Amino acid sequence: MPHERPIIEAKEVNVRDLLMNRFFEIPLYQRPFSWNEDNFQELVEDIKDAIDSGEENYFLGTILLRTKEDGITYEIVDGQQRLTSLIILLGVFRDYLNNQRLQRWLIEEGDEYARIPTRERIIVWNDLKEIFSEYVYKNGGTIKFIEDFEAGRIKYPDKDSPVYHLYEAIRCFRDFVEGLDDIQSFLEYLFTKVYFVRIITDDRSSAFRLFNVLNTRGLPLSAADVLKSMNLEHVPDEKREDYFKKWRDLEEDIGRERLESLISYVRSIYAEEKAKRELVEEFEALFKKGQIQRGTEFFDVIFKYGSIYKEKILDPQLNSLNAEERVRYQTLMDLMNRFLSFSDWIPPLMLFYKRFRDEHALYQFAFQLERKFFVEWCADFTATERLTSSINLIKLIKKANTPEDVLNKMFEYSEEIKRGRERRKIDFNDRETIKNILLSKLDDPQFYSLKGGKMARYVLLRLDMEMQEEHFAGYANIGTITVEHILPRSPRGEWLNIFSKEDVEKIVNKLGNLALLNKRRNSRASNYDFKKKKEKYFEVKRNPFAITAMLMEYDTWNKNAFEKRHKELLNLAFKIYIPEKLV
Repeated sequence: MPHERPIIEAKEVNVRDLLMNRFFEIPLYQRPFSWNEDNFQELVEDIKDAIDSGEENYFLGTILLRTKEDGITYEIVDGQQRLTSLIILLGVFRDYLNNQRLQRWLIEEGDEYARIPTRERIIVWNDLKEIFSEYVYKNGGTIKFIEDFEAGRIKYPDKDSPVYHLYEAIRCFRDFVEGLDDIQSFLEYLFTKVYFVRIITDDRSSAFRLFNVLNTRGLPLSAADVLKSMNLEHVPDEKREDYFKKWRDLEEDIGRERLESLISYVRSIYAEEKAKRELVEEFEALFKKGQIQRGTEFFDVIFKYGSIYKEKILDPQLNSLNAEERVRYQTLMDLMNRFLSFSDWIPPLMLFYKRFRDEHALYQFAFQLERKFFVEWCADFTATERLTSSINLIKLIKKANTPEDVLNKMFEYSEEIKRGRERRKIDFNDRETIKNILLSKLDDPQFYSLKGGKMARYVLLRLDMEMQEEHFAGYANIGTITVEHILPRSPRGEWLNIFSKEDVEKIVNKLGNLALLNKRRNSRASNYDFKKKKEKYFEVKRNPFAITAMLMEYDTWNKNAFEKRHKELLNLAFKIYIPEKLV
């Protein structure tokens, strides 16, 4: 059956036609009432300026709506700040004029005989619902609101609170109305000459795509926002607020971008294939296949993986391990999160812990996982190849009965990667193959610049981690970490007596000539000769980087010193990435 295109209607409508016989809801995913006094002032002053200038019409922007099931209620996808402000303005006019005719634009009176309930024009944000019912939708309510607010009877936490913004709106509009010379002309113009471009669609995905195209202010709605909204509709009423708060807490906890990444990781775990469409459509496909149920199951899955993501990857705590293992795991996660240029390793790690709930096994798996993905990085795996590797692990973890099954089998098979007409294999049991792959990068004369400079910093830190002694605290509190050339890239003075131009070209960007510093010491070390560089490197009792501290054993820096250190670092890398046993 062909996919039906969403119905989209775009039309210019004035305020009267926008509001007449229609009702609106602000969905849970929307951000709170945030307009301030400047916005409210600009709204009414711009309309008044249009009247004074004799403009036939005034354009108030686009309002984007999604039709609800009853055909007369609309979810506001974009434009909730403006439309809510207009409702507040009409409430202020109603109370200033004591004009009951204006009330019909705020509340649609019901009919008890026909069993038609009275309805508020806009169902606003949850944190303002009661206040709107009491003060905006009731006759005389805006006057009473100012009195209660200024008497301290209405509480609010700070001036960023939606309640304070409501006070700003009512106070601003009241002052404006009191200063109008011709209120009737203003209201006539407001209802009949102030226009919106009203865009209505019956499809949520279409609505959010349109929003992201049209919106030029603030943060666009993300796929996470869309999925949240879609699934909240399928949560029972009595649980909806609780799930919304849990989602908001997770977003605040890990951040907006990471939440979107988390959802993408969950998709990979369930779909076991490369994404072919946008994230929302990918989940629509999972829902249709019954792999995840809409509503509470979707949220429970995200929250479960969100907890693992936070507690085992972002801020890892493995309390059942000994102190040294805890620090090593935390440091590895810190390095992989901050300095790897890809994140395909995260879904298998999350699934492994969810499947087995064994911190000791997770510790082993994490180090093997890092080894696997690092070798593939050195082998120049493309994004698609890395994803294939990740999905193969996901499938293995799902089939395995024990964590040992995964640990024993994750390096067993040979990977076939097809790239154009060529087909290559990587056998992780072939030590010589792995060594050559590592040397292709670690022994490269331009190692410093590989992968946009990301590989050098990662490798130096990973080697440094292995060299650290007991009581190592990790890198999280060091600040900016930079890569230092021992032999400077543009040597002068004494350096030119030690190294020829050809030597410099061969050595300067290789692994053995690189060290780690924090940003402050890097700028101090500059282009000095080796003796003075060492003084700057070690002007405090203990340099935090063991890979830099090893330079203390060198009295001079020449070709022999470079070759000795370069060989030591290569051997350490081989020890990490080509162990005697893969498990």
